[in-house]
Amino acid sequence: MVTIQEAEAYARAKNADITFCKGIVFRLKSIGISDEQTLCSAFLCQTKASFDEIYSRFGREIATSVTSISKDFTLPTQKQEEQYIEQLQDAPWESVLIKLCEISANLKIIKESEMSKTKRGKLLKQNIHYLNVLKKKIAENKSSTPGVERLLDGVNETLNYFRQRPIKF
Repeated sequence: MVTIQEAEAYARAKNADITFCKGIVFRLKSIGISDEQTLCSAFLCQTKASFDEIYSRFGREIATSVTSISKDFTLPTQKQEEQYIEQLQDAPWESVLIKLCEISANLKIIKESEMSKTKRGKLLKQNIHYLNVLKKKIAENKSSTPGVERLLDGVNETLNYFRQRPIKF
């Protein structure tokens, strides 16, 4: 069985932002997720490693989870985004939770950073877009993860802070 420490060490070796990854894992734990494989996947989703790399080290389930919420950087930029949206729509619930926690962490960074208004607006728009892509799946599954309501409330509070419409899940 793979441990969270192994996943964190691998992510560190791949130059992933460990502080950001820990923020995702913290959010997952705060909504009641304790499954080792989901928490490992949260660390690995920031590595830009291929399915084969993750599969050989961590197994099929984690590789599938990670790649379902990761862009394929071997594709041209426009195709990357199109495929990524399809992947998000088809992603398993545990992966959607990881992505939701990632969006929550991104929104916190956007809110607290000193980045330009243009960059902030672009990142905010991108994260709202991904939330809207995941909206249906979140609405269908949120009752299976009771703690997710608090996370969604926090996301909507941040959207409100930026004078964006809250998303109804």
